[in-house]
Amino acid sequence: MMTKDPYHLIDNYKTIPGVYDELYDADGQIRNKYKFLVKSFQELGPAELINRRRDTDRILRENGVTYNLYQSEQIEAKERPWELDLFPLVMESEEWRILERGLNQRADLLDALVRDVYSKRRLLYEKKIPAEILFNESSFLRACDGMYDSNHFLAKNPALLFFVCDLIRAADGNFYVLNDRVQAPSGSGYSLENRIVLSRIFPSMYRDAMVHRVAVYFRSLRKSLTQLSGVSGKEPVIVLLTPGPSNETYFEHAYLAGYLGYTLVQGEDLTVRKNKVYMKTVEGLQQVDLILRRVDDDFMDPLELKGDSLLGVPGLLESVRSGNVKIANPIGTGFLENRALLPFYSELCRFYLGEDLLLPMAPTYWLGNKEQFHLVLQNPEKYVFKTVSRTDEETPVTFVELSGERKDSFLEKLNHAPKRFIAQEMIESATVPVLGDSGFRPGRAIMRTFVSSSGSGYQTMAGGLVRVSPSLDEFFITSQRGAWSKDLWVLSTETQKEESLLVPKSDQILISRKSSGVPSRVADNLFWLARYLERSENQTRVIREAVFKILQVEDGYEKESLENILKLVTHVTNSYPGFLGDDSGELFANPFPELQRLTVDKNIVGSLGFHLRSLVIASKSVRDRLSDDMKKILLHLEDQSSHNIESYDQIIDFLQKIIVNLSSLTGLSFENMSREAGWYFLNLGRRIERSINMILMLQGMIQWKSFEDKSSFETFLRISDIRLTYNRRYSGKIDQESVLDILLFDTTNPRSLAYQLEQINSDLQFLPGKDKKIVYSEDRAALQLYTHFKMKDIAIFFESETPLTAVSVWLEELHGYLRLLSDALSSRYFNYTEEQTRIGDTNG
Repeated sequence: MMTKDPYHLIDNYKTIPGVYDELYDADGQIRNKYKFLVKSFQELGPAELINRRRDTDRILRENGVTYNLYQSEQIEAKERPWELDLFPLVMESEEWRILERGLNQRADLLDALVRDVYSKRRLLYEKKIPAEILFNESSFLRACDGMYDSNHFLAKNPALLFFVCDLIRAADGNFYVLNDRVQAPSGSGYSLENRIVLSRIFPSMYRDAMVHRVAVYFRSLRKSLTQLSGVSGKEPVIVLLTPGPSNETYFEHAYLAGYLGYTLVQGEDLTVRKNKVYMKTVEGLQQVDLILRRVDDDFMDPLELKGDSLLGVPGLLESVRSGNVKIANPIGTGFLENRALLPFYSELCRFYLGEDLLLPMAPTYWLGNKEQFHLVLQNPEKYVFKTVSRTDEETPVTFVELSGERKDSFLEKLNHAPKRFIAQEMIESATVPVLGDSGFRPGRAIMRTFVSSSGSGYQTMAGGLVRVSPSLDEFFITSQRGAWSKDLWVLSTETQKEESLLVPKSDQILISRKSSGVPSRVADNLFWLARYLERSENQTRVIREAVFKILQVEDGYEKESLENILKLVTHVTNSYPGFLGDDSGELFANPFPELQRLTVDKNIVGSLGFHLRSLVIASKSVRDRLSDDMKKILLHLEDQSSHNIESYDQIIDFLQKIIVNLSSLTGLSFENMSREAGWYFLNLGRRIERSINMILMLQGMIQWKSFEDKSSFETFLRISDIRLTYNRRYSGKIDQESVLDILLFDTTNPRSLAYQLEQINSDLQFLPGKDKKIVYSEDRAALQLYTHFKMKDIAIFFESETPLTAVSVWLEELHGYLRLLSDALSSRYFNYTEEQTRIGDTNG
C-alpha cells in the first residue's frame, strides 16, 4: 500500500547521479512546473489516489481501451488492458516551443525527401546518400515512382499529411530523435483517450494547471483531410482503412473513426471500378474520396505490391495515379521509416531546407559503410543494433544482453549482411516519476509526438503519448513489451478555452437524416451479432430451466419431464449425442459435467460459451457502430464467460448474469439505435433467429412427446417467458392447443412465431436499394414464408387426428423458408458480387 503520510509520497523517489530527472533539478529541488501537481497529489492522500487508480482502470476497461499482443503460440492476438500512469509528464510552453519548431522542420524535411525520392532523386545525383540505401530496400516502391509528378493534386499539396516522432531526453537534458513513423502511425487515439480519462479523474487539477488542449490537433487534422480530398460543394466520403480487429491498435482505429466521423472499413469493403475506389455498401457502391489508412504500404494493393495481401484493395495504385482517390499518408511514404536514412538527416536538412537540423538524431551509424562498421565494432557494447527495415523479423539487440553462441551468431549476421543493420548509441534516458503502490518512483520514458499538415505548414499536437517503463533496467520501452503510458501536459501561460470538433458557426452544415453508407461486411456482422445474441439467450434460458428442474426433482418425481428438458439442452446446443445418445443413462444420473461443459466451454461448437465468444467477436468487427453502453455490456459478457463453474448454484448465478446482460443488449439496440440500414439488419437477424429457435424447440418437444404432461408444458412456457400471461389468461388450466396457440399464433406475445414474422415483413420494407416495381429474392422468400404461415391456424391443426405430427411437419417447412430468407439476404446484401463481363461472342 502507499505510504500512510500523504505528504511523503516522494520519500521513496531516488534520482540517479548524472542522469537528468524530470521531477528534480540538479540541486535536488522539485522543478517549478511540477510543484502544483505534487502538492495536489499529496493533498489527495494515498487512499484517495488508490480510489482514483481504480476509477482509471475501470474507465479504461469500460471504454474497451486495449493493446493487442501477438504471441507465437497463439493464432489470435491477445488483448491487453491499456495501462495509464496517473501522474502526467509536464512541459512548460517555452520548452515545448523549441520542440515544436524542431518537429515542424522535420515534417518539412520528410515531405521534401519523399517527393524527391519518387521524382528527380536529387539526393542520389548529389550523392547525399548511398544508392544502395534506396534501391536495395523493399520500402522504396518502384510502383510509386513518378506519382508526385503525374498527379497534379499531389504536386501542389503536401505529400506528408501527418507523422509521429519518437523522442528521448538524454542525461544532458536535451531531446534526441530515435525514429519516425509515417505510413500508418499509431498513438494519437491513445493520447486522446489518456487526456480524456485524466481530465475526468482530476477535473479541478487539470483545469487549474492550464493545460493546452489536444482537440485542436484533431480539428486541424480533419480540416486537412477534407482539403486533401479535393471535394467541393459536398461532404467528402472519407474512410479509415484498418487491417481488422486483430491488429495491435484496432481500438484506436475504431476510436478515431468514431471521433472524426469517418466510416471504418477493411480492405474487403472497398473495390476499384474504372480507376475509382468505391465502398461496397448495402445501399450500393459509394465512391470514396480519401482513405485515411492504418495499413502499411506493402499491403495496400495486391496487384502491384504484396501479391498475397488480403488487407488492401486490388487496383488502388492506378486509381491514385489517376487522381480519383487520395491516400493519407500516400503509399510509398514507408520509405521514410528506413533506418539507414537516420545518419544522413543532418546533411539532408541542409540540402533540402538550407538549415541546420534543430532536433538532433540519436547518434546512428549505417553498417553498410565500412568505416562506420569498423568504428561500431570497436566498442559494440555502446550500441543497440536494429535492422534497416521495420518489416525485418530480427528484433533489436544489444551486446550487453548477448553472450556465448548468441553473440557469435549475431556477429556472423553483421559480417554477412552489414547493409541490413544500423547501430544506434544507447542513450541513457532521463528518469520520470511513476506513481506506484508506495508513492513515486523513477522510470524510463520515450515520448511520441504528433504532427499534421495545416493550412499554413505543419502543426504539432500540444501533448503526446509517453511510454514509460517502471523498471530502470528496461532499455527497450515499447507497448509490445508491456510499457505503461503517460499523458503529456503542455502548460499554457493563460487559461485555455474549451476545444472540440464542433465546426465554427461560419461553416454551414446541411441537415441530413441519412447516414453514410453501411459496408456490406458491417451489415453482415450486425445481422450475425443479433443471431448469436438470440441463440445465446435461448440456450441460457433452456440450460437454466434444466438446472432448476434438477434441483426441484425429488425421488424420481417428474423424472420424465427432467429427461425431456435435458434432451432439449442437447438439441439446442447441437451437441449430439449427449442426452439423446443410446448410452445417456450415465448423463441422466449425473448431468452436471455435461451441463458445465455446454455452459462455459468455448471450444465446443454450439455451446453457450462458443456462441457468447462468437457474439463478442462479431461485435468487435462493428465496434465503431455500437454505443458506449452496448460496448460496456459486451465487455461484461466477455468477462463473465471466462468464469469457472463448480456447482449448480454457480451455473444458475452465471446464467442469471448472462440473461441480464443479453437482455440489456437487446433493449439498448431496440431503444437507443437509430432506425438506419444497420439497425434493420440487426433486427432481421434477431427475428429470424428467434423464429428458428422456437421451431427447433417445439419440434424437439413434440418428438420426445413432452406435450403429454403438464410439467413439460410449464417448462416450455417459462423458457419462452410467457408463463405468467398464460396462467392469467387461462386461470391455471393448461392443454396442448392453448400452449401452441400462444407460442405460434398470438401476435401479442413478443416471442411468438407470428410476432417474429410480422416484424420480418415490416423490416424488409425499410432495407436500402428497394424499387417498388421489383420483387427481390428476399421479398419473395418472405412472402412464401408468411403465406405458408397464414394458411394455418391452431384450430386447423387440432381438427386432425395427429395434430402434433402435423404441426411438426409444418414447422419444418417454415424452417426451410426461413433458411431461404436468410440466404437471400446474404446473397443480396452481404456477399457483394462484382459485375460479370462475358468474354467472347455474344452468341456463345
